Amino acid sequence: MTDIGKQTMHIHNKEVVYVSAPSNLGLKPMPYADIDGPGVRKMPAIFEEFSFRSRLNIQQSHTIVPPEYTGKVDDKTGIRNLPELIDYTKQYAQVIKEIVAQKQFPIVIGGDCSILIGSMLALRQSGNYGLIHIDGHTDYAIAKISSSTGGAAGMDLAIVTGIGDDAITNIDSLKPYVNETNTAQLANRCYDETFNGNFYNTAIFSADLPVLRKKGLIKTANAVIAKLKNNKVDGVWLHVDADVLSTDLMPAVDSPQADGLTYKELKTMLKTFIKSGLVVGFQITIYDPDLDPDKSIGKKLVDELVDLFQQV
Repeated sequence: MTDIGKQTMHIHNKEVVYVSAPSNLGLKPMPYADIDGPGVRKMPAIFEEFSFRSRLNIQQSHTIVPPEYTGKVDDKTGIRNLPELIDYTKQYAQVIKEIVAQKQFPIVIGGDCSILIGSMLALRQSGNYGLIHIDGHTDYAIAKISSSTGGAAGMDLAIVTGIGDDAITNIDSLKPYVNETNTAQLANRCYDETFNGNFYNTAIFSADLPVLRKKGLIKTANAVIAKLKNNKVDGVWLHVDADVLSTDLMPAVDSPQADGLTYKELKTMLKTFIKSGLVVGFQITIYDPDLDPDKSIGKKLVDELVDLFQQV
């Protein structure tokens, strides 16, 4: 737990390091966005404005600036911004790898979900790690048929588990970046086949939102923890897409849907996972300040995450 005002924040005796990853390379162009592309790149700025780091006494920070957004779709793979995405993935992965190697705990503020590729590449370079993917979508789209029209943010779970073109799935010949059996996807509420692909035929632990609520959030989280411990992973990366939240609470996302988790539900799961001791890093993505003119949605998100990390 953080001792506010007295010491640098630690989680499980690891110093917490803040990482800003303001990439929008994994999204298609948005009609409301400016010339620099989708506004998720502004997400870390909102976290700075509402003093996320200082409220948690996080002393160390890194910012990984992405290449320029072009929006171009690669002819061969069907993936948008592919060269830029690969370059950014490698650069970002190096930072995460070094933080984890130093026995520190990264909290990453995106950006879009494609930063997950770099997170898992970093951990694949470091050992045998697992992934807990908490998202309102499975993000298991295949580029050529994806509703995300080439956006890797809708394919990130498929990519990190080895599905897709080798250009992005097999960087440094490390495919897959995480094994299906070491992966869990929780709280999906999108059943569009163009988003889900072959997801339901994989070995990935899955609990869609109705199943998650029926079986119980803590019970399901503990089942995931037990499975990953039994698999003897070196640790687990914890990914949250803000669109997993109820659209009433978080409408400032590119793919809003009906229903979704409350903050209480989300934080209940996150606390269970973090307190297990397995989690080695955390990231949150997809909140778009361009869809939040008065910044009230962003402020609420920051407040809730500050509260979460003050309790773990």
